[in-house]
Amino acid sequence: MNGYDGVFVLLAAGFSRRFGKPKLLHPMAKGKTVIDRSLQSLRASGEKFIVAVRRDDTDLLTHLSGQDIPVVEIFQAQLGLSSVIAECCAKLDLEGIDWLGICLADMPYISPATFTRLAKNAKPAEILRPMFQCEPGHPVLFGSTFFGELAALAGDDGAKAIIHTHPDKLKTIELDDAMIHYDIDTPSDIK
Repeated sequence: MNGYDGVFVLLAAGFSRRFGKPKLLHPMAKGKTVIDRSLQSLRASGEKFIVAVRRDDTDLLTHLSGQDIPVVEIFQAQLGLSSVIAECCAKLDLEGIDWLGICLADMPYISPATFTRLAKNAKPAEILRPMFQCEPGHPVLFGSTFFGELAALAGDDGAKAIIHTHPDKLKTIELDDAMIHYDIDTPSDIK
């Protein structure tokens, strides 16, 4: 344990345009949905997390209700991924938080051990990114030094601009988890 306290932010505020229908509620094995699988991994990691959901996504909000999952409702998701991250950061109480881990809800196969290992290596003045076979993946953890920049993001490019602006603050960690590269864009991506 590194002594730093953080929270994973599971971004579930997309529109599933490539998938053709709401992919996070699409069924997977054993009666689970894509979002259920992503949440299962986060829960098993033992790390703190919240879920960012579009305010108008009533089906997903209903699905999550009663599961004791902290949810942040996003009003401006149509502005893009960067804007979702910014709005989420603006709504969170970041006092006493040393890092935020930006996760994508359509990456349900990430191992719980990946979340745990990343959390143990996160630091307030660094950006931490997992690698598998020397290729970067997700989630990416941003130390508190970068919270102001996260809250100022706009558009649809995620937090890439922050990573590019601070290459000297980017730390990588090689993990044995190929799923840090695997997201679900179409029904055929579901294993």
